[in-house]
Amino acid sequence: MTVLVVDDDAVVAEYCRGILSEAGHSVLVVTSGKDALAALDGHEIDVVLSDVRMPDMNGVDLLRSISPGNTGPDVVLMTGFASISSAVEAIRLGAYDYLVKPFVPGQFEATIQRLAELRALRTENLVLRLQLDSARGIGGMIGGSPAMLGVFKAVSRIAGKRQPVLISGETGTGKELVARAIHDQGPDKDRPFVAVDCGALSPEIVESEIFGHVRGAFTGAIGDRPGLLASAAHGTFFLDEVGELSLALQAKFFRALQEREFRPLGSDAVRRFEGRVIAATSRDLEAAVKAGSFRPELFFRLCVHPVHVPPLRARTSDIPALIRHFIHKHGGDDVLAIAPHTVNELAAYHWPGNVRELENCILSMLASCEGRVLDTGDIPPSLRMALRDGHPDGRSPLQNAERTTIVAALEEAGGNIAETARRLGISKATLYRKMGAYALTPPNR
Repeated sequence: MTVLVVDDDAVVAEYCRGILSEAGHSVLVVTSGKDALAALDGHEIDVVLSDVRMPDMNGVDLLRSISPGNTGPDVVLMTGFASISSAVEAIRLGAYDYLVKPFVPGQFEATIQRLAELRALRTENLVLRLQLDSARGIGGMIGGSPAMLGVFKAVSRIAGKRQPVLISGETGTGKELVARAIHDQGPDKDRPFVAVDCGALSPEIVESEIFGHVRGAFTGAIGDRPGLLASAAHGTFFLDEVGELSLALQAKFFRALQEREFRPLGSDAVRRFEGRVIAATSRDLEAAVKAGSFRPELFFRLCVHPVHVPPLRARTSDIPALIRHFIHKHGGDDVLAIAPHTVNELAAYHWPGNVRELENCILSMLASCEGRVLDTGDIPPSLRMALRDGHPDGRSPLQNAERTTIVAALEEAGGNIAETARRLGISKATLYRKMGAYALTPPNR
């Protein structure tokens, strides 16, 4: 840091200069408030260390003349005539600390060290914010990894088309965000986006939610209900976890999709649907088709434009930006930053619950944080245990490290196997074997 020491006592000024210089900081010394203002105009100052009682301008007036904190230098006031009221006033005006002379042994050094760490965290926070801004993709999705860039390209390519889209990916990867991005980038962005989660409702309720019903169609149907397919009109109908539909309901939905018309439950009247259908699934629908639990005609009708959302373990380079995004989203201005070593620890985890699990982790950390900086101690206990003991499926920390290295190399090589093997210094056969052991696929698949 560059520190400006303001004190008309030469002994104190030289003491501060010696301690600060020994710690590696650049030091300027002036003897009055007016000289301090001149130095602030001519130099980039990080910290002002000022005495309170000086002849021409006291330290509090100097504090009032500058903008301490994020937009200006941090200010630490020193005084040999301490009072509670003056300390309260200094902190209210934005001073970082208020020290009483003579200093308690180690007090001055500890204050400067804490301030240096705080400013380093501010810089790290700024870097993360810049990374976050540069990582914002289509629809506000976060990611600059090759895997996510592939998703953004797919969204851009199909947004203007009206054929069905099938989004696949593990639970928690953000499939609905992708669906909303497709809708928001398309020509019908001002029309409704209507979603139904097939996995959260019973088959009877799902059918009524999708197609609607008329009064008396079943017990409890006390009035007409248009259904979400009708509500979507010329907009987008999003069918989440489509693999959970019963075979009978799959057949009915296929007919609605094929003929562009449907009948509400208990009604003979035909209703038209002119909107776009986007479906999502965390299941392997091709395997479900082979097993006879998903109708092939519906699968092929939905899979006109397939989009795969990668798991978080296949896009680890996006984790710092995602962390910053969730801190900003849920913490506001209450939390200043997250310690760099904590980001590294979180980035090394395999995140089986994907982005949703990461967001819940940050929410928990924000709730437990007592200061303004998230640290390792704020990580939920169960996750700390997993980080300490290695992967819960039995992998050792060394195996985790190898897996993380392979994932990073795959991302950097854009999923190219030959290039990844070259970067790692191993054969393609060895790379394929290790990828199989760690359940990895190239991020562009």
